[in-house]
Amino acid sequence: MGWMISSAGLFVVLVTLWDIFHTLWHPGGFGRLSQWVFQLVWRVTKHVVPSLTRQLAGPIGILGVVMLWTGLMVIGWTLVYLPHMPEGFYFGSALSPEQSSDALAALYLSLVTLATLGFGDVTPADPGLRLLTPFEALLGFVLLTAAISWILQVYPALGRRRSVAKRLSILRSGQATDVVAGGEPCVASRMLEAVTEGVIQVETDLLQYAESYYFLEEEEEMSLAATLPYALEMVDAGRASSSREVRHAAEMLAAAVESLAGRVDRAYLGTGCPTPEVLASYSSDHGFGRHA
Repeated sequence: MGWMISSAGLFVVLVTLWDIFHTLWHPGGFGRLSQWVFQLVWRVTKHVVPSLTRQLAGPIGILGVVMLWTGLMVIGWTLVYLPHMPEGFYFGSALSPEQSSDALAALYLSLVTLATLGFGDVTPADPGLRLLTPFEALLGFVLLTAAISWILQVYPALGRRRSVAKRLSILRSGQATDVVAGGEPCVASRMLEAVTEGVIQVETDLLQYAESYYFLEEEEEMSLAATLPYALEMVDAGRASSSREVRHAAEMLAAAVESLAGRVDRAYLGTGCPTPEVLASYSSDHGFGRHA
């Protein structure tokens, strides 16, 4: 019976590590547990407390995922140690193992080891356990590093997305479609190419950091969900140009926007609609548009 409990604990640890790997280090991955947490936070902040949606959905999602990973790690290692309590460990003179339950002692050891505190008041006596406890401490360090690196990775991606949104907002306020449709071909094509590069970068970031979708901007001009539809207006203007170069640049932008919209729809919206409708749903889902 004891080996079954320990095996269940190791399984919980491995599932947690698998989720961490797919969320942070696998190209294009998003751990199933992490995805569930973000979806839950998204729905709660959107429908229960909508005033918090734009500001806190993403950060709360990251915090919730890290807490879930930590909790699963603690529970998993607690189950690993539990069948070996108390005979598999040495207890310090100040501790009386008979005065507390085995489960509480195993939980205490798991917490202290994962946090890399190393009090030394409970040490393993069994040779196998002597190998496991340092391994848990190493995983605790990995968990801390992963949480920090996650924040350092996702916020630059958000900055790039907001930069594209700001560019589109400025182009819209400057009536760039007039320049694209009838201005100098070299200027118009460069304008379209710059937006295309930004849209491609956003899709690449979304592929690598799928959780970035759940971060919202309060200002419309900084929200890609709110400004991306203007890219389609630039495409229409470019297609109406007499310049072949501009028309080609417009088709490239159309392909980039369609690709990004398709990825957003498949991963988050599930509408199955054409690109304009997907962009409208994307805008609405982020608190903008007529359905917000």
